[in-house]
Amino acid sequence: MSNKQVKLQHVADASVLYHYTKSKGVNGILHSNCFWATKSDFLNDPKEFSYIETIIREVCCELIEEKSLCDMFLEDVLEENILCGGGRSKEYFVLSFSNCRDSITMWSEFGNETGYNIGFDSKRLIARIEENNTIEYHGLVLYEMEEQKKIVRRILNEGIPNEMQLSFLEIIEAGAKNRDCEEYKKACRKFQKITAIYAMFFKNSAFREEQEYRFIFKKKGTGLYREKDGFLIPYVQIQLTDKLLPIKEIVVAPKNHIDLAKKGMEYMIAEKGYDAQVSLSNINLRY
Repeated sequence: MSNKQVKLQHVADASVLYHYTKSKGVNGILHSNCFWATKSDFLNDPKEFSYIETIIREVCCELIEEKSLCDMFLEDVLEENILCGGGRSKEYFVLSFSNCRDSITMWSEFGNETGYNIGFDSKRLIARIEENNTIEYHGLVLYEMEEQKKIVRRILNEGIPNEMQLSFLEIIEAGAKNRDCEEYKKACRKFQKITAIYAMFFKNSAFREEQEYRFIFKKKGTGLYREKDGFLIPYVQIQLTDKLLPIKEIVVAPKNHIDLAKKGMEYMIAEKGYDAQVSLSNINLRY
């Protein structure tokens, strides 16, 4: 992790990370050992990477009593448009997994309820991705507002003050006297850099059922594009080596319970040398 003040929550070593995808997607992953990471501003949440602005504004209003000083700080830390307008974060690409094995929300959004869900050994998956790729950041997405606020408060009350040997109040007062004060400007830059990383891992609580575990990559090489619903989505390939993927289980989507869906998958993974269980979703859907 490039910034010591960023403390992302990593998945437990013994856990399983699930990747929901359509039949075409699982076929491609198993045949090519390759994942697709989507450009950040093309994800399903339209406020992706900018949601954190709401948290920052609320916490700053709590900590800075004088409105004019609060407005000053907010204007300066958001001036580069890194968070609410994209800025540097727009060049990040996201590969998503889930902690949830069998979620109707995830089936509906990513598996089309007729696809599959590949369960990977988390520790081995991370190691395999790192063999061929540079992971900028990875960790669990945070959905609870109070937890998000707690992190931003810690940055302002402890992280930056401890590093600069100045209290947050002293930093704000220095900015009030001289907005070009080097200590104040330095604190603003530090806050921007730290929160720009957390912005990738804060999401609205409405998305909590996704239980997402996220890998962040920077753009590399020429961009690629896939078609979805009549428009193009930029992505990058996350290529793994030719060794077998660390697959523990494959789950068949709830609307795909005909015997051939399970049988066909069992035949393919056996032919490729995998010893993984193929299971049916526990969700019962009539249509």
